[in-house]
Amino acid sequence: MIKIGICDEDVVFSEKLHDMLVRITFSDSDVEICHFENGEEVLEAIRTDNFMVDLLFLEVHMKKIDGIQIAEFIRKHEIDVDIMFLSSSKQYIYEGYTYKAYAYYIKPIKEELLKRDIVRYLDERKRIEESLTINTKSKELYIPIHKIIYLKSEKRRVIAYTLIGEYSFYAKLDDIEEMVKGRGFVRCHQSYLVNRNMIDSVGRTEIIAQGISIPMSRKYYENMDVREEDSTFVRVHRSIAMNQQRGGAIVFIKGQLMGTIMWIQCDTEITVGRNGAKSDIVVNEHLISRLHCGIRYNSQTDDYTVFDYSQNGIYKANGERILATEGIYLNAGEEIWLGNSDNIIKLG
Repeated sequence: MIKIGICDEDVVFSEKLHDMLVRITFSDSDVEICHFENGEEVLEAIRTDNFMVDLLFLEVHMKKIDGIQIAEFIRKHEIDVDIMFLSSSKQYIYEGYTYKAYAYYIKPIKEELLKRDIVRYLDERKRIEESLTINTKSKELYIPIHKIIYLKSEKRRVIAYTLIGEYSFYAKLDDIEEMVKGRGFVRCHQSYLVNRNMIDSVGRTEIIAQGISIPMSRKYYENMDVREEDSTFVRVHRSIAMNQQRGGAIVFIKGQLMGTIMWIQCDTEITVGRNGAKSDIVVNEHLISRLHCGIRYNSQTDDYTVFDYSQNGIYKANGERILATEGIYLNAGEEIWLGNSDNIIKLG
């Protein structure tokens, strides 16, 4: 079940958006839509632990508490929800990226544009790897749940043994067990929690999972207490925003795709062009070449390399053309124009 929330003080627009979403998702019985009349209702639902929303359509301009303030609160408190901003102004498009928004819509919304993004969102939700998110003072870890073989409690730490490596962090195994409830894990020992999908065989004194022997005991004992000063926070996140590992992003701030936010994985190139067979992102306008440009986020230097593959060129905001054979390094916050100023991208 995916629950969509709409927060907009304009009741007429809110109902129109509701009707469009019903038409777009009518074939998906696992979608439910709810409404918030204003920002205060959203914050109250969060504070009372009644905010059961996966995707929130959030109006930027509201009377008492605006959408930007709500988005700031949501991200500060790590609320597990994706956001699509609504606005009659382009002013806050880049803030959409800042608050990990999935999209930013200028009113009135075209149904074909909304359908494109909803279909893309639902598809990504199905493919997202549900993760344990571990925040400590020094690092942030994302551990895909389906890749965990077993978890072991050792003194004040939990060690996650996975198909892709081992991860150690301060936590209680009891707390982790509660978080992954209903996700196929079984407690077999006071110190062990095993992924049922990884089990090869079960015996009276041991479980074999992926060829590894794990003790099986009759009783479970309480875990050792975790010191409060370790300051470790572990959560299970399902939203695209909260499972988004650090990387780059491109934000379309003008043109056909204005408001679209696309994330780039570290050290990979994403392409833009008119031909969907050649490009990751399609901009169907006459000045856009079939393969127009490539943008790569460089994790080591926290900047971007932009390549021009086009006939009509890509330009920096100062009018300088980016040479096709060389590429150019640009920093977050800089803009590039695709052919001319009709389609502009801002780097995240």
